[in-house]
Amino acid sequence: MFFKDNPFYLLGLHTTDSTARIGEALQEKLHMAEEEGEKRRLMDAAWILQKSVKRSGAEFFWLPGLPKEEAYGLIHRTVDGKGLRPSDFLSLPPLSRVVLALNGLFYGNGNVRLFLKEICTAYDHIRPAEVSALFNGDRRQAGLSLLRNVSHVEMWKRELPFHLAKASHQAAKDMGLSAYAALLAELAGDKESFPWQMLEMDFEEMSRGEREKLERDLDYSLRLADRHFPQGLLLAEDTLRALQKLAEPLCIRNGSWPMDTPFRRVRQAVISLWDNGRKEEGRKMADTLLPLFREWPPLLKQAEKDRTDMAGGKRPAPERMAGGPSWQNVPSTISRIPEVKREKEKKWPLFLPFFLLFLLLTLYYAVFH
Repeated sequence: MFFKDNPFYLLGLHTTDSTARIGEALQEKLHMAEEEGEKRRLMDAAWILQKSVKRSGAEFFWLPGLPKEEAYGLIHRTVDGKGLRPSDFLSLPPLSRVVLALNGLFYGNGNVRLFLKEICTAYDHIRPAEVSALFNGDRRQAGLSLLRNVSHVEMWKRELPFHLAKASHQAAKDMGLSAYAALLAELAGDKESFPWQMLEMDFEEMSRGEREKLERDLDYSLRLADRHFPQGLLLAEDTLRALQKLAEPLCIRNGSWPMDTPFRRVRQAVISLWDNGRKEEGRKMADTLLPLFREWPPLLKQAEKDRTDMAGGKRPAPERMAGGPSWQNVPSTISRIPEVKREKEKKWPLFLPFFLLFLLLTLYYAVFH
């Protein structure tokens, strides 16, 4: 949950407030509430804070361990979209750093890089035993029963990735996919952390539609270049640059796969121009578009070879298709796998059912007639 949905925020309470204070806050809020839906929400919030296990969820997504004034100062600034500084995170425990950064992403505080960095750095330091001790310190001040089972903290920690994805979607929506992709690429130093890997996988799914659209635009621009070369080449260059930005974070851990298909399409267009006697245009397209793949060594190596061949008047070599068993050879391939046993299918003669039916009718006639 984010701050505005947290029972502590709804009632204006903190983790050090007593049960009596919870009742007082509820009455104050109910007196000001006008709609029945709002009143039910407030009563639900008070009920959650009075139940030990339910309360642990509200504590987990709050800022426990801080004085009430300091916690609410950070929370109000976050919810209101005001800027948070690196110094705001220095004295916070790992859980509070992650929760504050998540809310910063969700409520659009602007310093997205700071928030993502805090999440990647602090996430693996959230230890259930330490978090439970943090909760219990505030519960003692409030005179409440202590949380004795750290499994409840582990349960709430398993919900963090869901909230991280939701907050990252909001951040990407506010700043645009290209800028968000560049930011993930900047944080490649944290690529071994769980949050970065989760964000990268989530971005792959988030950007899928835009990447597919750009690939279709690239196909169109390359076909346009066949008829109107300058316009098509300019459009292809702009499209490739946009696709390059979206692919950058996806390639950090997984190689060049997002750019493999665009690279093959560009090479095919260059070879097609060359084969149609438009060698100068083929060279110009290669010199303009192939250097855009310089971030990926396997593609760059082939691109440099193509440009060298064309500069020497030699046609670029066509792409070799990867070898492998064809569909017609699949049965013979399977037969060579020891674990797979090919048993001969048992077939029953077609006349057998009719023979059995005839036998039953004969017996019926003999017995009853």
